[in-house]
Amino acid sequence: MEKFSWQSDHGYRILIDHLQDGIVVVEEGVLVYVNQRMASMIGYSTAELIGRPFIQFIAPGDAPLMQERYLARLAGEPVPDQYDIHLVTAQGSLIFCTLNIGTCQDPNGKTVTIGSARDVTRQKAALAELEASKEELKKIFDRLPDVFYRTNMQGIITMISPSCFDILGYRQEVMQGTPMASYYVTPDDRQKAVQAITDGGGRATQVEAGLRHKDGSTVWISTNAIVRYGADGQPLFIEGVARDISEQKRLQDQLTLLSRTDDLTGEFSRSYFMNKSEEVIKIMKRYQRPATMMMLDLDHFKNINDNFGHHAGDIALIAFTRACRQEIRDSDVLGRLGGEEFGLMLPETTLENAQQLAERIRKATADIRIPQDGQTITITVSIGVVELSADDQSLTSILRRADRAMYQAKQNGRNQVVTLIEPV
Repeated sequence: MEKFSWQSDHGYRILIDHLQDGIVVVEEGVLVYVNQRMASMIGYSTAELIGRPFIQFIAPGDAPLMQERYLARLAGEPVPDQYDIHLVTAQGSLIFCTLNIGTCQDPNGKTVTIGSARDVTRQKAALAELEASKEELKKIFDRLPDVFYRTNMQGIITMISPSCFDILGYRQEVMQGTPMASYYVTPDDRQKAVQAITDGGGRATQVEAGLRHKDGSTVWISTNAIVRYGADGQPLFIEGVARDISEQKRLQDQLTLLSRTDDLTGEFSRSYFMNKSEEVIKIMKRYQRPATMMMLDLDHFKNINDNFGHHAGDIALIAFTRACRQEIRDSDVLGRLGGEEFGLMLPETTLENAQQLAERIRKATADIRIPQDGQTITITVSIGVVELSADDQSLTSILRRADRAMYQAKQNGRNQVVTLIEPV
């Protein structure tokens, strides 16, 4: 099974190589992928960075915390996803970056860490000037790539930078005087931002929310905000800086999709199928609802690969999963477990209904016809069906019984459904 697309998918590598943010992929503390933007940010070539510990390029003042958080993340502990840190360049100078970190699993269940870094040295300097001089404020205000905004304590926008047009499609003069709340996609996102300021004692950091673009699309932003107070201690207004993170969100969604799905069929990967099935079992047992499991294995699949080539085998697998999709519900959990073997978890399904479904899948599979080199490929499937029982304490137990039923179908001559009534 392929690893992530940064190793094998040329189109995907082109995508991340042209991002404005630096992208790194870290496995066991070592850089296994670095895009061109990241390399140029710190003054190295990508070849010079691959294979080196990422911690070497983090400033000594930030390195201990980042190492601690890295290990905690791998251990599954809750840690922040975004950090403001200094990176050390090849020349020994420091650049200030906002680093966003996430983890995901490849189809084999191995955890990798993905980071996106943006050089915000200029923005930090600009904000310092903003506090020091009103004259400099105007110059910086007009050229900030992110959106600077100010609202009164009732949430009405009183000031906003011109970059609002680039991000949301609205001119300054249109947004000024309107409620900030009117641009949030959901009231929950607005409430989350307000609550973050309250919980932070008048300051909110890296609050993510969806805003509505003028064209109706959703723009994802990350915002830092602070309440400004008067000499009498009363709040005057709220200032903030919002950054468009839509591209980062899309990348994260793509990485998540890659970790959850089988590249060929588009169905769940083995690891994600296991996770989803475990969730179904817990819910069904908690509420004492019926559920069933199927193991499905295509018959004599090796003959297709040997006689017609692996491309024909791939076509057969895709045709089979499409046939399954025609018969199952959206709530059913279908996953490719490996090769030509699939699992199907059926919540809220009795054994009788599962048997009927299995027979429909078997017939639909037998009806598949694949033209290939002047010949026609046909396929059949052997299916084992079992019902979730009170004795099933884990997914492993029900899978083992379903696998036993499937192999009995093979031994009985293939192209049939076998149901095990009692757990073994």
